[in-house]
Amino acid sequence: MRAEQTVLPSAAATQGFAMRLVRTASHILRSWSNRRAMRQLNELTEWELVDIGLTREDIALAYDGPILDDPTRRLAQIARERAKEDNATRRHP
Repeated sequence: MRAEQTVLPSAAATQGFAMRLVRTASHILRSWSNRRAMRQLNELTEWELVDIGLTREDIALAYDGPILDDPTRRLAQIARERAKEDNATRRHP
């Protein structure tokens, strides 16, 4: 085995590291952007929140997860569950 092969990283290893770095940076930017969107939702009035099917408590619940979790995903889950409950109560009065 030649010394160059043991010391220098292969092109595939370098490319793999670069892809992981890009994915990590993308995840961080997306999380930051989603948290900024959540702050903007929190600035809406109660009337505007009700109009889009949310409450102030929904936003607080979405933020309660781990810091690395995406609060917008949790908020979407809360909204879907509420929509299902609303549909069920409309069908079965």
